[in-house]
Amino acid sequence: MSSDEWMGATLFLNPADDANFVRRVNDLVAAGADEPSQLEDRLRAWYPDAVVRARDLANEQSVVWYVYRDGHWISSA
Repeated sequence: MSSDEWMGATLFLNPADDANFVRRVNDLVAAGADEPSQLEDRLRAWYPDAVVRARDLANEQSVVWYVYRDGHWISSA
C-alpha cells in the first residue's frame, strides 16, 4: 500500500502498483475532491467498486484516507 501526501493529509492507495489508479486518484484530489465521499463518487466513474474511508482515531491530529480501488485491500501483484 503506498501513501501520497496531500495538503497535510496522507492517502494510502490500494493497489499501489496500479499506476493508472494512482494517477487518477492524484488527479481527482488536485481537481478538488477534498472529502472522502467526493473522491469516492468521482473514482467510481472508472472504478465502480472504489471505496474511500477517512481514518478516525481519537486524538489523531493528521488526516488519513484509505483509497481502495476494489472496495477492499488486495495484495499487489
